Amino acid sequence: MKKTPFLIAATLLVVLILGLLFLHPFRSNQAAGTAPSGEGVEYYTCPMHPSVIAYKPGPCPICGMTLVKKVSGGHPGGHEGEVVVSQAQRVQANIATSVVRRMPLSASVSASGVVAIAEPFQSVVTARGRGRIEHLFVNKTGTVVRKGEALLALFSPELISAEEEYLIALGGTEEVTRAQLVAASRKRLMERFGLTESQINRLERERDMQSPATYSSPIAGTVIRKPVVEGQYVEEGTTLFELADLSRVWVIASVPEQDIRSVRVGEAVEVSVDAYPSLLLKGRVGFIEPVLDPDSRTVRVRTELANPGGTLKPNMYARIALKQAPREALVVPTSAVLFTGRHPRVWVESEPGRFAPHVVSVGQTAGAFTEILSGVDEGDMVAVTGGFLIDSESQLEAPAGGEHEGHKM
Repeated sequence: MKKTPFLIAATLLVVLILGLLFLHPFRSNQAAGTAPSGEGVEYYTCPMHPSVIAYKPGPCPICGMTLVKKVSGGHPGGHEGEVVVSQAQRVQANIATSVVRRMPLSASVSASGVVAIAEPFQSVVTARGRGRIEHLFVNKTGTVVRKGEALLALFSPELISAEEEYLIALGGTEEVTRAQLVAASRKRLMERFGLTESQINRLERERDMQSPATYSSPIAGTVIRKPVVEGQYVEEGTTLFELADLSRVWVIASVPEQDIRSVRVGEAVEVSVDAYPSLLLKGRVGFIEPVLDPDSRTVRVRTELANPGGTLKPNMYARIALKQAPREALVVPTSAVLFTGRHPRVWVESEPGRFAPHVVSVGQTAGAFTEILSGVDEGDMVAVTGGFLIDSESQLEAPAGGEHEGHKM
């Protein structure tokens, strides 16, 4: 009687094992997660749980997803990496297809930027020698000046000495020596101390040294910086004024790395600014910087614009829009292109329910369509939705440590 409980427990265990073998849809001699050996053996597996291996269709015992049909050892007569999808699975995975076709493609690029001072229209007035600022004729930043307008008067002992040297040379007796001294002194006054032709002529005519000397604006523009005050002593090279002609400005925009191939020097652009939403200005790409910003992954693009009335202020936010002329291109819906490995690819439906991976080279993207340079032909049917599910199915048979990619048959 002592053996009865043991016999009852053993009998129940045997019954349980036999029941599981008959009720479970998987082969009892198939190791979990291992595809059957041999060529062309059909089996079913779960996209979310690759360890599930069955020999007849049905739901995944773990998540309930419909099992997908696979063929061991490749697909005889088919494309490497092909996935076969039943109609029920197609509906469940929401797989839809679209035809590869040719159509006019117009790539557009938009980027944000700022209004900047155009570098060729800037000028800096610096002290040509040591001295003291006696008077500022222009004493406010933002003042608009004319070319040749007086900016400041500078008392410089060095300049006085140079003027005395020039007057002495003018009074020389030896004609050859006198001419050489006059030329040398005149050149020194112009190049060393920045006197103008008219100032030197006045010195020669009146024989009276100019103290202090007046410095004038080299351009017509706006004073954008005045770092000095009256009575200040300055050294040679000290910045006295920074000027800019704002009748023309630059707009510098940062174009994303993936869009820079669509931008060409000389192409027309439209520029808008946040300050004046209704204002639309037209210009052309003048320069594309040769270096990519490693932090923002953008390339700076420069456009020069006329700025009548000074409407555009430096440092205003701006936006550029560039649209190329339409051209004929082979395209697919953008959603059909998958970037899941080293190279982009699409899934082509070679026959109803049979999808094969095709590595493609992509060109420009415009709206909902992407240009295909190689990998598919016009008229091919590609999966535009559900492609990631198909791709995950293909990865189940990919070699360990490598990427499973197909090619155009």
